[in-house]
Amino acid sequence: MTTLIFGTGWLYSSKGKNRSVQRTQALLKDGLTELMQTKPVQNITVRELTDYVNLNRGTFYLHYRDIQDLLEHLENDILDEFIEITNAHQPQDMKGKSFPLICDLYKFLEKNSDFVKLVLVNNQEQNFMNRIKEIIRERCVNDWDEIFANADPRLSEIYSSYVLSGCIGIIENWIRNGTRQSPEELAHYTEDIMLNGLNVLK
Repeated sequence: MTTLIFGTGWLYSSKGKNRSVQRTQALLKDGLTELMQTKPVQNITVRELTDYVNLNRGTFYLHYRDIQDLLEHLENDILDEFIEITNAHQPQDMKGKSFPLICDLYKFLEKNSDFVKLVLVNNQEQNFMNRIKEIIRERCVNDWDEIFANADPRLSEIYSSYVLSGCIGIIENWIRNGTRQSPEELAHYTEDIMLNGLNVLK
């Protein structure tokens, strides 16, 4: 049975949000991302955002308390999708073929490149970046513990830090240069570097 919840003027369903609500929230999130490319988020006002996306302030407050609340919802949406992608690739399926996971993550980053650029290139929202890093680090350690059961745990942790830093550098360079390579091409490069190191330059 579908549960209907009346509040703040909108009709919600336990099976999903009203389409109008989804469109409004997406409009506000996209508008905030665009404004953050011109100024720090703490300098963006609700009036400025609603004028930018051609909505009234009352509509904004039907959904969010303030700009920070909107930003947190935006970040959580991106993180939830990021986690969903990583969970779709299990360690037992990745033995000797990490490419599918890397490729899916690059596709995800390309889709969210405007926000990723704010984090990596413009150095905004470092707390969000730290959350992403922690998810990757934990996943790397857990996966490699399962795939390489006999590996020294200290070496596994060091290697995961090495790979994480290298991947962040690759992503930053990719985003900064306008994602010129396709996610598939970059995933092949990344996997090759992870497996063969400097030998890829020979």
